[in-house]
Amino acid sequence: MAMPNFGDMMKQLQEAGAKMQDVQKQLEKLVSEGEAGGGMVKAKVNGRQKLLELSIDPEIMDDVDMVQDLVVAAVNKALDASAQLAQNEIQKAAGGMINPADLLKQFGGQG
Repeated sequence: MAMPNFGDMMKQLQEAGAKMQDVQKQLEKLVSEGEAGGGMVKAKVNGRQKLLELSIDPEIMDDVDMVQDLVVAAVNKALDASAQLAQNEIQKAAGGMINPADLLKQFGGQG
């Protein structure tokens, strides 16, 4: 039985780590948007699951309950889109070697 080449394994791990760092930088630049109430509330998040922008139509500000519901819905839609985008980017970079859901959890995503 041949012994595994640990030098090659370490090199592959280092390369994978470098790829993942590149992916994390890319994810910060990718933006996903979610909206609710026919566009009355819009949320933008990046691929690292950080809320970047929230806009609310001033005409709905009188109805606090509706605004709260729409904000939650818009942010959740944006986060879902962002998580899918991040998973796709990680899969591309990993070439199928890493489970993207596990990696997202390590970097604070929903996974």
